[in-house]
Amino acid sequence: MSTVDERTPEAEEPESPTNRPPGMHLATRWMERPYARRIILLTVIISAVIIALTFVMVAFMNLSGGPASDIQGEIEKTMYVLTFTSAPLMGFTLAILTYSWWGGWGKVKGPEEPTEEGPAIRTNGVAVVAWITVCSLLAAFLVIWGLVELATITASSYGSVPANQQPNAAKAIDINVTGQQWVWSFQYPDQGKITSSELVVPINVPLYFNVTSLDVVHSFWVVEAGVKIDANPGAITNTGFTPNKLGTFNIRCAELCGLHHAYMETNLRVVTQEQFDSWVREMGGAKTS
Repeated sequence: MSTVDERTPEAEEPESPTNRPPGMHLATRWMERPYARRIILLTVIISAVIIALTFVMVAFMNLSGGPASDIQGEIEKTMYVLTFTSAPLMGFTLAILTYSWWGGWGKVKGPEEPTEEGPAIRTNGVAVVAWITVCSLLAAFLVIWGLVELATITASSYGSVPANQQPNAAKAIDINVTGQQWVWSFQYPDQGKITSSELVVPINVPLYFNVTSLDVVHSFWVVEAGVKIDANPGAITNTGFTPNKLGTFNIRCAELCGLHHAYMETNLRVVTQEQFDSWVREMGGAKTS
């Protein structure tokens, strides 16, 4: 008597995809396609435009004479580095969007209609490893650059080391900055407590600011020096910089402080030490050096 094995057969293991070419071969084939070459060309053009616009933007920023301190110089350098680093990625993204807006994908034709979906990118080892590696290196570079620049700018604005302890032969000048709707006033304690509505300072001498407000919150912004800090009522905040360029620059309030906020501005005038000493005497103060 024969018996029939009625046990349920074990499920067969799924077959591995047969339509997946090697990762590098797939990349090479993609590069050979006309639309890929168009996207790469658009990427190069858009990236070049983005980089060129960065130079234009910085040039407009410097129309008023900046940079007037090492801090602003570091800020501009960071703008260049971040733009150059991110321009290719932004250019590639915009290239695909632009190609899509022009209806480029509708023009892509093959020898025959596909009968099945193409392999998912997530199964392409080369693409996955390349994407993770590039993004990780980019993120690590930006984090490290940001931390180094933050430490540099903080030190240059005397946020970590007082101005009178900086490695500079010139004695630092203390200046009390007071914001009030809608004017700035500057007092020089070491020069006979003279007071001015214009900030006059000598070149290449460290400046240390004690910033406060008599009414609402303002923001003390020395534009071309790259220095900005809140002026809070009932409190004193500290910042500083060393001016490295002669000329007249802008000081503005960067915190909305009332009806005439836009008009709360004055000048930073960077002069030689001799001119500064002469100005102090004219104001009835004492010589600094």
